[in-house]
Amino acid sequence: MSLSKAVISGRVIRPPEKRFTPNTNVAVTEFAIAVDSAPRQDGSVESHPVKVIAWRDLAERLSQELKKGDVVAVDGRLQINAYTNSEGLRRREFEIEAVAVDNLSSLLNGSAGGSSGAEQPAARATVKAGAKAAGRSGGNELSGDDLDAIFASEDEIPF
Repeated sequence: MSLSKAVISGRVIRPPEKRFTPNTNVAVTEFAIAVDSAPRQDGSVESHPVKVIAWRDLAERLSQELKKGDVVAVDGRLQINAYTNSEGLRRREFEIEAVAVDNLSSLLNGSAGGSSGAEQPAARATVKAGAKAAGRSGGNELSGDDLDAIFASEDEIPF
């Protein structure tokens, strides 16, 4: 048995595009995020684009709630698609099939004072596949435990 689990975070660099499958009319949304590498010895950081795909209710919500520039945490499965391009070369494309996506922008903007001019909600919006979106209302103050709560889940091992 093998396990394919990925948890990544980054900034949305290609906004969500929603479409529907031709025969079954199932919603599917694709977007891309930039994931930074660990800092090198010289202090430079390399950024890598990662394609994210979501299905059904999660796809519907993400297409409405996410925009380019949002910082997100994606929980899902790693998929590797092999294909032959138009020049006859074999290629592999890596993507994450999302199970849950947390939009962290409101937390980051709230703690930094928010410079966009638009008010960000104080609640953290959590979107999970097969579940209703849940918000957590509260004050504008963030504690150190808030970031831990973002990545903690009842169905995950916290390490």
